[in-house]
This record gives sequence, structure tokens and C-alpha cells, in this order.
Amino acid sequence: MKSALIAGWKNGLHQLKKITNIYGIMKRTLIALIMLAMAGCQTSDEEIRADIASKAQQDLNFSGLSYTVKNGVVDFYGNCPSVKALAKIQQTIKNIHVIKEANYRVGIAPVTLDDVTPLKLQVDSILGGYPLVSAKLDSTGAVLKGEVKAAAKPMLFSALRKLPLKSIRDSLKVEMK
Repeated sequence: MKSALIAGWKNGLHQLKKITNIYGIMKRTLIALIMLAMAGCQTSDEEIRADIASKAQQDLNFSGLSYTVKNGVVDFYGNCPSVKALAKIQQTIKNIHVIKEANYRVGIAPVTLDDVTPLKLQVDSILGGYPLVSAKLDSTGAVLKGEVKAAAKPMLFSALRKLPLKSIRDSLKVEMK
């Protein structure tokens, strides 16, 4: 009787070890899946820039602003027509939860909506794929500033040449990576 009881305990311990081992495998698998999902949720600077460009297409309060994105940090500069317009922009940006930080070097001043405004929106749309590039537009054309990867620069200029810009002035710093 005693040996049957010991055998039963040993069998029970063996079953418990199997369950514990299965639990450990499931736990490690779940952790690995969570890590993969989190890595897949990383939003690139290009995606952030494109998201802002899309929102700017729908909100003329953005028309006096330029912006760049680096490592999830957005830098805005230019003018807003009013404090209320700036607050609306800030709320729009706060709603993009993947943005780590937003810096505003923005003045409150009249923003002229003229025949260059639709062209600016088109340029901003193209710049969605170039997070460190900004463009200043006027009646004579565009001035590009910021940084661009060497391999991406020809594609950027090719896309911009399709727009009715009188000139494209290049003040870009080329990143050789």
C-alpha cells in the first residue's frame, strides 16, 4: 500500500512538472509574441510626417507652418493666424499618440492664403516621406532645407519636378547612410 501511495505521488509530481513545463513554454511564447507586436507598432518618422501632412491637408491652420520629424519628435516653426488656431493644431498633434514630443517655434501673425497655398499642400504631401525635410514656398518656387538620405534625394526631386514649381532651390544636407 505504501509503495502504491509513493508511486501515485511520483506520478502526480511528474504530471505537475509537465504542466509547469508547458506553462513555461506558453509564458515564453507569449512574451516573444508581445515583443514582436510591440516592435511592429513602432511608428517611423516617415509615417508620423505623412500623418501630419494628411491632417494639414484638411486644416488650413497648418498653412503657415513647416515641420520636421526626428526620432518621434516633431519640430514646428512658422506662423499661426491666432492663438486659437495654434491651440487647435496642438490638440490635433496631441491626438497622434505615437509622437513623443512636439516643439513649437511658432509666432502669431497673419497667414496669407494665396495661389501658393494649394501648391504648399502638394509639396507637404510629397515631403510626408522625408521627415527631416521642410520647404519654404513663395511665388518664385521652393527652398528645401533639412536633411535627406543620399539614396532618397533623387526620388524627392523627381516627385517635386512634377509640380508646377518655378524653381527648386536645394539647401539640403545629404546624409550618406
